[in-house]
Amino acid sequence: MTQMIAYRGPSGYGFAYSLPGPASSMEVHHNDEQLPAVARPVLGLGNRRLAILDLSPSGNQPMQSDDGSLCVTYNGEIYNYKEIRLELERLGHRFHSATDTEVLLRSYQQWGEECLDRFNGMLSFALWDRSAQKLFCARDRFGVKPFYFSLADRTFVFGSEIKQVLAALGKKRVANPRVLSDFLEWGLQDHLEETSFEGVSQLLGGHSLSLHLREPLRPAIRCYWELKVEPELQVTREDAVDEFRSRFAEAVKLRLRSDVPVGVSLSGGVDSSAILCEAKRLSPASTFQTFSACFEDSRFDERSYISTVTTVTNSARRWTFPDSESFWKNLETIVYHQDEPVGGTSVFAQWNVMQEARNHGVPVMLGGQGGDEALCGYRKYYFFYLWHLLRKADPRFLRETVLFAQSGTSSYWTVGTASRYLPALFRNRVSALRRLATPALRNVSRNSQQWIGAGANIAERQKSDLLKISLPKLLRHEDRNSMAHSVESRLPFLDYRLVELAVRCPDSFKLHDGWSKWLLREAVAGTLPDEIRLRKSKLGFTTPEAEWLHKGLRNGHRHLWHSEEVRMDKYLDAKSLALECARFLEGGAGSLPAEMLFRALSIEMWARVHQVS
Repeated sequence: MTQMIAYRGPSGYGFAYSLPGPASSMEVHHNDEQLPAVARPVLGLGNRRLAILDLSPSGNQPMQSDDGSLCVTYNGEIYNYKEIRLELERLGHRFHSATDTEVLLRSYQQWGEECLDRFNGMLSFALWDRSAQKLFCARDRFGVKPFYFSLADRTFVFGSEIKQVLAALGKKRVANPRVLSDFLEWGLQDHLEETSFEGVSQLLGGHSLSLHLREPLRPAIRCYWELKVEPELQVTREDAVDEFRSRFAEAVKLRLRSDVPVGVSLSGGVDSSAILCEAKRLSPASTFQTFSACFEDSRFDERSYISTVTTVTNSARRWTFPDSESFWKNLETIVYHQDEPVGGTSVFAQWNVMQEARNHGVPVMLGGQGGDEALCGYRKYYFFYLWHLLRKADPRFLRETVLFAQSGTSSYWTVGTASRYLPALFRNRVSALRRLATPALRNVSRNSQQWIGAGANIAERQKSDLLKISLPKLLRHEDRNSMAHSVESRLPFLDYRLVELAVRCPDSFKLHDGWSKWLLREAVAGTLPDEIRLRKSKLGFTTPEAEWLHKGLRNGHRHLWHSEEVRMDKYLDAKSLALECARFLEGGAGSLPAEMLFRALSIEMWARVHQVS
């Protein structure tokens, strides 16, 4: 289980084993594949280390407490570890390393499970408490770092990736139709505890899990943090901007803490550009390396914006150029690392960026993930905003509608795309389930459209995106794309203090006079060049999906839709899939949108790569 994800931690590895009983000591091995000396250990912990803080052997994991009563395997970073360490030292703790891992261990020793409330970071860990005969596991508030598990045959198995759990179970891999139906129809993923594999679950962000060594063996899961969206903050715009500016600066400052080089994943948009400019302001002597996905097609290329911000910050520019041929060549590898079906071609742009960072010796990257959800950056939010203004007969509706229409925002937003969010009465959309799924898959589908509507209000809709609909699958993409190349991705916009402020601000502080992310744009005035700060267009890591799909289906990938070869024929109607692929290639009227067709083909490739039945 540990060695099959060596790419997540090339700096070293370790194992720990224990017999049952509060008096049993741990047997620990670092960088040694020695099997346990004890017969039939009741507990085994494994770890692959990506050394970021304290590169010395003192940071090796699994790590024990001084008295051997606690042992932890941990993935992630506690960004405020220095502040917590000072507090612990005042309480009498003495440290043997400069790692945040030891801070985690001693925090639990001092405060127990409540230590989670003190951590500002991204983390996933399992800690063995020998005295209590309890395994305590937790995942950070937003689930930036993963945690998968399975309880079967009186054995509890967990890991950072699904493939580890599957390897330990050693059973036939069976698809979960409830999850696949949501994915095929709506593109929803990682919105449930369930995964695409039957019998494998994930611990959701903001949750912890306790497993006591007793019969029956049953994990107890609790939510230790919830994003509160009410009451709305009673604050002036000026004060809100000042507070956001302060929290944003602190979020970037904490994420610059590293004993290895830190770079920036730069799209040219407002979020990643703001991060780069703030990092430069905080560390003016640093020359940051930036990594960007670029395209020869001007519709998807952002080099002009990237050049502007890198010139202002005197940063090094590293371009990478994803294309259709390399996408299809690498797709099976990407699907292997993602563990779940891939929802679109844009994941490949990020894959290239992380690969380029590793090639240039940059193992830590700052990225803008989470900014759109926290600050209403997606165009759908203006749709929701106008809907709620209309519903309340708010006089601002007409003004905001006109200003939004005049904003000149370039996008691929269409009436068909917008209809996805309308109530069923007004919705007239293509259904991938009706066109491509067998009755076996259609019969398990749920009314998941309720997840993606306008919500009770903007703040509630943001919460849904942050915790369920949008962000979780993007965080999985980010984690697997980065860790596949032994790179750690850090996300300042997901500092929980920043998110809590932004979500509870009045809607008009986020969406204002046709502008999205108004709060951020105001906060970075004077730091971020106006050419980017006042930019209306939005791309992110967008790729020419329809074109790539067309080329792939024409050039060597027909095997994915030949009816006699479809592995997922229990859930995908093989004849319908072949018909829809042919219609798409011909460009005929009524052909399925590229993103829907790609999701179906992605399910098929996922099943082949992971040997799913």
